[in-house]
Amino acid sequence: MKAHRICSILFASAVLLTISLPAARGEIPEELKTPNYRITNGISKEDREKAMATVAAAVPKAREDPTRPVYHFRPPAQWMNDICGAIRYKDYYHVFYQYNPFSGDRWGDDYTLWAHARSRDLVHWEDLPWAFLPMKRCGERRCNSGCITLDGHGRPMIFYTFVPERPDATRLGKREHWGVVPLDDDLIEWHRVKDEPLMAAGMNGVPADTNSGWSDPFVFRTAGRTFVTFKSCGGLVCEAQDKELTQWKYAGRMDGVDGECPNFFTLQGKSVLLRSTKPPSFVVGDFKPETIEFNMNGPQGVLDYGFGRNPPKDRAWTRGLYATNVFVDNDGRRIMLGWVCGFKPGRGWNGCMSLPRILTLDENQRLVQTPATQLKKLRGQHVRVENLNIFSESKRIDAAQGDTIEILAEFEPEDATAFGLKVRCSEDGQDAVTIRYAAGILNVAGTELPVASGENQKTLKLHVFLDKSVMEVFINDGIASVTRVNYPGEKDLGISAFAENGSVTLKSLDVWQMKSIWK
Repeated sequence: MKAHRICSILFASAVLLTISLPAARGEIPEELKTPNYRITNGISKEDREKAMATVAAAVPKAREDPTRPVYHFRPPAQWMNDICGAIRYKDYYHVFYQYNPFSGDRWGDDYTLWAHARSRDLVHWEDLPWAFLPMKRCGERRCNSGCITLDGHGRPMIFYTFVPERPDATRLGKREHWGVVPLDDDLIEWHRVKDEPLMAAGMNGVPADTNSGWSDPFVFRTAGRTFVTFKSCGGLVCEAQDKELTQWKYAGRMDGVDGECPNFFTLQGKSVLLRSTKPPSFVVGDFKPETIEFNMNGPQGVLDYGFGRNPPKDRAWTRGLYATNVFVDNDGRRIMLGWVCGFKPGRGWNGCMSLPRILTLDENQRLVQTPATQLKKLRGQHVRVENLNIFSESKRIDAAQGDTIEILAEFEPEDATAFGLKVRCSEDGQDAVTIRYAAGILNVAGTELPVASGENQKTLKLHVFLDKSVMEVFINDGIASVTRVNYPGEKDLGISAFAENGSVTLKSLDVWQMKSIWK
């Protein structure tokens, strides 16, 4: 473990270093300036400065992109992906996410760090210093995903996967899982818990032949006990042996842990597993800690329909929600955040965070997702339409238009064979992003999903958030959702409701202009 000890010393020493950002006007964009901006990591000062300079150089291009969302969180520039961890601590919501400072077009297979942002209201976000970076001098290729939780003393602690450089593969031939803790209550500076991994293949009962691709640790609690599970290892589970969460022991395996970024938690007395499959999915059931058994006796389904499997290369940008993370706020609400992906390259940025979603179970134990109520504070100018009858035509809502809007619509089907909404309509009505319902199938900009109408199948409710190229759609009070990335014409801003081969009544339509979260 000598190499581990050297790495730990390097990491701790780096915490004492700071970078003085250039004060000359124009050298560092305001978006990168935060109080006491420090980067705590275990790489050389030159590498840190290179990463910062690369991001700063990309900011002007990212700012100029008219398709970039304005009320979804995204870093100042470059590539973001997985939401690694989220937590409510002290007076802030904290979010950590995967970040590649050296590219705006691709995931950093050879370089990925943990970036950090915080918010007081879950709506307006402040970009913070990067939490930690891969320690290249210690053979760390990248910092993979994980989670953040509180230890038994109420202190935040991050768990993440150390991915080693190639061709060495990994220490002992496997990836390792490390713990990182903050040095301050603002969660700005971080250091490793120990001078060795907390969990690794062949360590504390973990099988030595564990899949070398295991990653994405997620900590969960039940019946007063603390466990962790991972991706790509057959549902392997370890249990904490101390309050500090530094001693772990292999506990067994549970079914259902497929895909990436597993999230496992208790909701309304049931155990819920979220999996980043393609598309991401969920399972409701019961977990037995005595036997490490997950009885998948409840509903299973698609978490969000936007992320398709193997889209055509020319349509890869149509992807949606992936790599989620969940946490509990001070009101006991279970909140989910995810990575919105699939943006076109060459724009100086790529990726944003989904809007926060409140998770609940309905009377049939189906998972329901609804947008956080805090988002209402972004609402501006409002237009409402009621009881609009539409017969075999498309009716433009002249008083409402935009590319950063929120829409609430409720349709009452009559004899039309199809009906729905068109958003981002061109002036001549020939081009639009279409949401079309027909014969139990909802087509959202090309993504199809089975949807029954609302209560007793009398109405269809659509809750739509448009933010430049990003669209999030919640159907029938959140029983289903679709996240999509679309690129309509920059001047295509219209909204229409339509019916085909018959009548439909648009019972109500509310449209709000949405404000930017960036001051």
